[in-house]
Amino acid sequence: MTTYAAVINKVLNHHAHLLSNIGTDDALPGGPKFGWCKYCKLFSDGIILWALYNKAGDVEDQRKAIVATIVEAMDDLDVNRSNVKVLTMGDALEGGFFSLDLVDEHQDSFDGAYIPGYICIKVTLHHHSLVLLIPSLKPILCGLKEEFILLHDIDITTDCQYVTTRKILQEYLEETLEDQVEIIHDRNKVGNHCLSWYMTTHKDQRVRCKMYNKLVQMLESAEVRTSIGSRMESIVMPVDAKFHKRLYKAKKKGLSRLEVTFYGPKLHKYSYYEHILETLKEHLEECPTFCVPHKAYWRQFAGNISSMVGVHVTKGNETAFAYCHWWNAITTKKYGSCRLKVQKDEAMKLLANYSFNERPIYFLEVTMDGNTIVETKVAKYMRPEGCTAITLVAGQQKSLYPYLYHDDVKCFKDMGIVKVDNIKIQWPKRRLRKSSPPIVDIHLVPMDDEGMFIQVHGSATHKSTFEPGYQVLQKDTLYLVASMAKDTFRGKEYIFATLSSGIKVRCGKLLEQMLLSWLDDYPKAEAPWMPFTAGEKRKTGGQWDIQVE
Repeated sequence: MTTYAAVINKVLNHHAHLLSNIGTDDALPGGPKFGWCKYCKLFSDGIILWALYNKAGDVEDQRKAIVATIVEAMDDLDVNRSNVKVLTMGDALEGGFFSLDLVDEHQDSFDGAYIPGYICIKVTLHHHSLVLLIPSLKPILCGLKEEFILLHDIDITTDCQYVTTRKILQEYLEETLEDQVEIIHDRNKVGNHCLSWYMTTHKDQRVRCKMYNKLVQMLESAEVRTSIGSRMESIVMPVDAKFHKRLYKAKKKGLSRLEVTFYGPKLHKYSYYEHILETLKEHLEECPTFCVPHKAYWRQFAGNISSMVGVHVTKGNETAFAYCHWWNAITTKKYGSCRLKVQKDEAMKLLANYSFNERPIYFLEVTMDGNTIVETKVAKYMRPEGCTAITLVAGQQKSLYPYLYHDDVKCFKDMGIVKVDNIKIQWPKRRLRKSSPPIVDIHLVPMDDEGMFIQVHGSATHKSTFEPGYQVLQKDTLYLVASMAKDTFRGKEYIFATLSSGIKVRCGKLLEQMLLSWLDDYPKAEAPWMPFTAGEKRKTGGQWDIQVE
């Protein structure tokens, strides 16, 4: 799946102008408040373990053995194989995390060549209550240490009501705590509704804090490390009963999550973690927040949905399908799901089931030869005029044939995901199968090239919303310039370009030169959208810029 997911992500990036961008708006509907309220009890939903291994030995056998050891050791915490995920591997001697004595002891367990390496492993803990988790986890970690597996960090978390934006929280922290916080500049990874920062505890332990809008996270993508995924099923399914209850209770106010990551192999007492979180809550008491019902946010969010895209990949006898309902142009994360072994006739059925009423449906047929894309065909479909049918989102275990299988599964509208502009997210009451007919028939319509020319404006509006290209453009990502204007900013003339994805760029010299050259090749009003691929960030003549091609 990894290979096909990467191919599909690349194809979607190259056709980003067909995707609905939901990532540019950071305005919040709802009345202003100060601080958050109704914090839940502390819990942990995950830990990171680092395990020593011999890079000169059989890596795969060691990896499997380490994962099996962790699963067995954490059986009492209901950890199974699906909860244990290998993230990265590296050199054990870098960074000083492992003591030389421990590395030497590990080497003694091998005969022959030895090169010390580490495997980084994430363990998902199903929101265990912290006060109960710590006494259970302590002996487990002691046992794992004898197997050369150490705690690297643990997330301590609490959910609370009301929400804010990245910009508002960052300004508040920089104004009130000044040099006590170190803001992590990762907007291109997390978007406008999440902020992370480093702080130091009263015991001089460096911790990473994060506050984010939980509903936004569930709507935008599955995980930070995946390019396309879905999590909307968690809004209605009580996989975690306690969290689902909190989400339901917060549907009229909004739900935020405060997460603190504590680094190091030592597991502290509950009172230590409690003190740090309580201190952090006090720091945040006067931060501007908003009461935003899920319904109000979804209405604003759904207002940005203008289309959906399906991708079908054929590679010899192998096939794969993915749908993408929307994307965040800031993070490049796509909301949707991928599946292998989906033939074209089934893909067309899924395209119909996952499409929106009154909005175009783009179908990208990709043909591959080995690892090379040799052809991509684009077709446009629509649901019938006047159609009011439902739109599916992936279900339990990311199934593409979801249904209301249990009384405990709520309807999306009960959680605030209501009908908006004839968009109705819903699961059917009766089970859908591969052999079932589509929810609605779709029909082929001509591709419309109107509006695909660069719009040249005399001046730029809201110039402060345009950001330097080197800050917002992602390396190896294809973009399309849809409109532009020449204007001044802080006494200097720039080209202000709006991309098809909605990103607003204050062009550097390299992008400016490419755009002017492109316009020279066409009559002014007829230059088509200009494609370009972002490259490395570089400094020239004391100014930062980004390479383009």
